[in-house]
This record gives sequence, C-alpha cells and structure tokens, in this order.
Amino acid sequence: MRFLSIKTRVTIYFTLMMLLVVALVLCTILIAGRGVISGTAEGTLIDAVHDEIDDVEFENGSLDLDELDFYRHKVYIQAYSAAGELLGGAGPQALDGLELKNGEIRPLTLDGEAWLVYDLYVPAGEGIYLRGLTSADNDFSAARVITILALILLPVLVVLTAVVGWLIARHAFKPVRQITDTVDAINDGADLTARIGLHRGRDEIHRLAATFDRMFDRLERSFNAEKRFASDASHELRTPVAVILAECELARESGGEAALRESLEVIERQARRMSGIISQLLSITRLDQGTQGISRERADISELTEVVGAESFRASGKRLELVTDIRPGIFAQADVGLMSRLVQNLVENACKYTPEGGTVTLSLSAADGMLALSVADTGVGIGQADLPHIFERFYQADPSRGADKGSGLGLALVKQIAEAHGGSLEVKSEPGKGSEFIFRMQCCN
Repeated sequence: MRFLSIKTRVTIYFTLMMLLVVALVLCTILIAGRGVISGTAEGTLIDAVHDEIDDVEFENGSLDLDELDFYRHKVYIQAYSAAGELLGGAGPQALDGLELKNGEIRPLTLDGEAWLVYDLYVPAGEGIYLRGLTSADNDFSAARVITILALILLPVLVVLTAVVGWLIARHAFKPVRQITDTVDAINDGADLTARIGLHRGRDEIHRLAATFDRMFDRLERSFNAEKRFASDASHELRTPVAVILAECELARESGGEAALRESLEVIERQARRMSGIISQLLSITRLDQGTQGISRERADISELTEVVGAESFRASGKRLELVTDIRPGIFAQADVGLMSRLVQNLVENACKYTPEGGTVTLSLSAADGMLALSVADTGVGIGQADLPHIFERFYQADPSRGADKGSGLGLALVKQIAEAHGGSLEVKSEPGKGSEFIFRMQCCN
C-alpha cells in the first residue's frame, strides 16, 4: 500500500468505506425490518388476490377478463361464478372440483407439490369468487426484492464509487502535481523565475503552494543579490586594485622618499575607497536579502538630522554654506543606525556635487502624520534623462563625473533604507541649478 500514489490510496479508502456503509445499511434493513418488510407465502397469496378486487368489472353483464391480472408475484388467479363455474384465469390446472370457501387458506397437493389456495368472494354483479393459487414455498417478499436489488446494485455502486473517488482525488491533488512539476522544473533547469501560480484558496494545498512561491521569491532574490554583489564588487574594485598595484610598482622603481610618501597616500585613499565600497555593497545586499534586521525604536529624527547633517557637512572639507531648517520634536519609529546612514549619504552627495561657494540646505518638517526630510544643493544638477537611473547601483550621471566622483552606491543604499522603513524617496533637479532629495515616512508624536 505504501508504494501506491496518494490518489490511489484515497480512492481505495473511499471505496472500501462506501462498501462498508452500503453493507451495514443493507444488513440493518434486513435484520431490523425483517418482521415489517418480509412476507410469508400466505401473506403474498392474500395480497395478490385482494389486489385484483379493484380490477373486477362487468361489461353487458359479463365479467371483463381483460382487466384481471391472472399471474403476479408467483400467484395464479382464477375467477369463478357464484355457482362455481370457472370464468377464466391461469394456473397449473383448473380446480373446478375444489369447493369454494370465502376467506380461507387451504393447503393442496398437486402432482406431488405443496400448494396453497385462497378464495375470496367479491359481491360484484351477480357475485364472483377470486381464487389464488401459489406454491407453498413462495418466498416472494420485499426483503427478497431488496436483497436482489442490493446484489445487482452493490457492484455498480462500488465501481461508480471507485470511479468518482478517483476523479475527486485526481482533481483534489492536481495542485500537488503542479507543485511537484514546478519544483522539478526549477531543480532541473535552475529557473528560479518559475512559480506555481495557483489561484487564491484557503485550503491547505493552496496555502502550501503560496508558501512555496514565497520561498522561490526569496531564493530568487538571494541568488540575484549574490550575483549582483559578485558582479558589482568585481567591477568596482577592479579600478582601486589596479591603482594600488601601479603605485606599488612606481614606489619600488622610484625609490625616493617623497615619491614613496605620495604613493602611500594614494594607496591609502584607494584602500579607504575600497573599504567604503565593500561596506555599502554589504549593506545593500543584506537589505536586499532581508538578513539585516530593522531594529526600530522611537527616535528623535530632529536631533539625529541636525547632528549627523552637521558632521557630514564638516567632513566634506569644502567651502560651502550649510542652511538648516529643522523643526524640533519630530519622532518616528526608525532604525537609528540606518537613518543616520541615510542623512549622511544625502548630505555627502550634496556636498560632493556642489562647487566651492555653493549652498547646501537641510530641512525637516512634519504634516498629517508624515515627516519630510529634504537635502537641497546648488550644484551641477541632474539631467532629465538621468533622473530615472540615479538610484541604480554604480550609475553616475555625466554632469556629475569628476575627480571626486563616488562609487555610485550611496543613493542606491539611501533608497534601500527608505523602502526598509516604509518610506519614499523623491528627487527634483535641474541642470546648472542644483538638486533636492526628499525622504518621507510616517512619524509619531
């Protein structure tokens, strides 16, 4: 049994259960209702004769024999006049010489066989007698009819039950086969984009399919994040590694102290850049995969923005003006570390692409339960063709390229942090006039 499919086992169990139920019902009817539905030969004889009373009709003073049923339930019916003359009927032989006795059942032997005779007087017309004749072992009864029908219908019911059970099981387990086929397809072809895609349902199989689809989504994101991380890391780290190797070669060949010091400074800058790239790549990948948990707490966003913004502005080392318009007392359920990273990246990005003497404006406000953090600059701005791509990893708009260009990961990380907090990020920019980044999320009192 354990080597059979679930559909086959369910069909067998279903059929056996139906067979057992039918058998129990039949036995109950035959045993408990035996005295009600079972009839003896005498009862059958009397019932058959009495049933003919309503069919006794006269036409022109003569009995209409066509209306009578002379044989039913193994009972022969004969009609006699009141004087004992046989008018018509059926039977193994006529019983003209046998005295007519109204309402009396009598045994009779004919050709060595036991018979029963029953006479009934019907006061119709001039009066007639209906005589019934049946074998003494006539066991025709309702119980026998039920038994015969059961023996005929039971195999039919079993076969019908098996077929219907198989169809029901096949339909019920069709999603399981779909799940299996999808998993096999993913396993054989390594196509993580395949999904089971069952329609919505509340039963266990539909919930299982939905769980598999969610698992496939997460696996696909994990594999894609791993591939992107490997590709992004190899792409972006190639340049600083090449610079470090070139500086090491230059320092070895020059041998001068000044050249050696300069090479070490270049190597240090490139190593710090590599460290920053790796750190941001890891943060983005963890947010993609959901492995970096968001530790939310009630945080003072006003204080965080003011402190982190000022520190990031000073770290730029450029001669710029910082204008702040931060409304105090704005709180939100947020991850303090990630929010600090968001503010830091936005301010550093504004300072990086704003020429000396420009202005960076940092503002924070709240309305209708939503806070709005804005970082604006008077830098080079971003072209309309580049705006849809600025949050992509390693993307850098042409006007922003320069000696101090970044890795192209800062804004991608900002967007990831915004989405992790259930917020949104908006950018407004015009070439030559600067850019403004606006982060919005739900705040609390």
